[in-house]
Amino acid sequence: MSGPTILKGHATDLLQTWDKPLDLIVTDPPYAFGGSGDEHAISATVAVVLRETAKKLTKGSWMVVLCASSFRSVSYMIESVRGIVDPVRFGSWVKPVSRTKVSTPGWAWATVIAIAMRKGPKNRPDIGPLPLLDWVSAPVETTGRRAQLPVDVSDWAVRPFSVGGGVFLDPFAGSGALPLAATRCGMESYGFEINPLAR
Repeated sequence: MSGPTILKGHATDLLQTWDKPLDLIVTDPPYAFGGSGDEHAISATVAVVLRETAKKLTKGSWMVVLCASSFRSVSYMIESVRGIVDPVRFGSWVKPVSRTKVSTPGWAWATVIAIAMRKGPKNRPDIGPLPLLDWVSAPVETTGRRAQLPVDVSDWAVRPFSVGGGVFLDPFAGSGALPLAATRCGMESYGFEINPLAR
């Protein structure tokens, strides 16, 4: 089994020539919601890319988006794809310790929310329920990157929705952890990554 194909470039540009119907999208986009200048541009890019990739999903297929553990982040991701895919389930990646630099009252932010959204009202007939929990616990992996998904988290996010032989895309691939998980599930997997030095 060959590994995933990582296409280098800006996701909005790469999507313009993308012609493969998608059977699964799982992504962990940059978390920047609000602000001005660069942060505003990142937020807008995330919304546009999520919406355009969701349009390429086959009916009955799934899109899983990881986001910050705030209502603002969850709402932003859902609103980006409203009318194309519908939110169905929420899961959580629970980190043993919080790594955020944001100081707020209340709980430490040691979770990442996973939103599972589906295109169309029916489950794909070739996807059955797996005996998996709606949460996974794993420490953050650091290998010189600011954020890299652990293997356990990548597998947890991809495997329940994978389609053997189907086409997978992560439009914000980073280190390539999610496309690798899709490859392990027997999917034809792709990722977009703007950083030419990644992976």
